[in-house]
Amino acid sequence: MNSTPLDHPFPERPHRMYYALTNHCNRACPWCSTCSSPSGNSWLSVADFENSFPANGAFQVQLEGGEPTIHPQFWEFVRIARAHPRCSHLVVCTNGVVLPRRTERLRAWVERLGAPLTIKLSVNHHLMDEDAGLIALAKLLRDTMAELGGERLLVINVRLRKGYADDDGRVCEAIEAAGLLPHANVFFLQRYGFAINETGWAPPKPVWDAFSLVNPDGRVYGPDLLARSEGMRELP
Repeated sequence: MNSTPLDHPFPERPHRMYYALTNHCNRACPWCSTCSSPSGNSWLSVADFENSFPANGAFQVQLEGGEPTIHPQFWEFVRIARAHPRCSHLVVCTNGVVLPRRTERLRAWVERLGAPLTIKLSVNHHLMDEDAGLIALAKLLRDTMAELGGERLLVINVRLRKGYADDDGRVCEAIEAAGLLPHANVFFLQRYGFAINETGWAPPKPVWDAFSLVNPDGRVYGPDLLARSEGMRELP
């Protein structure tokens, strides 16, 4: 496990724009911090995406959700971000469900995202139960990104439930057995979103404030995680 989280913010890092492209997700994690599920039906427009870019200075774009890769215009968002002269980095957060599982197809998918690139793959007990090939996908992503080289980083976001089934120890065991700990950020889920009533969990505490959260309806919440989460809850 890394002593400092991968993709940890630092003072010189450009402002990061976190775009929830949709509240639709092809999984139904019961504690989702962005209140997303298979029933979500809100989708960020390309116009709202472009119009929310910072007016000045370098910035980074993080595509998340819901599950961002299922947005019908996912690749258009990627193209626009890459074409912008001030966008210095692209981050894609995914549960991996729609990612190719064959080496050559996955390589082409990752190459299409360009570089510099960070892919954040979510792993938790629910996703492992629903997707028997998730750990194998993580290993294939690791190998593919290492082979491609360049400024490409894989981050496996291992989310654990405090107080559940030995703190979800089996999830950590699976990550360790696969040799993936050097690529993993292991942390406990926090008390917001669908987990707002988990009184034994800690509330969110951002470690910096140089970021802005954008919801599928185009609303910008600055760095207010709780307001953004509640905004997601209200979306159709």
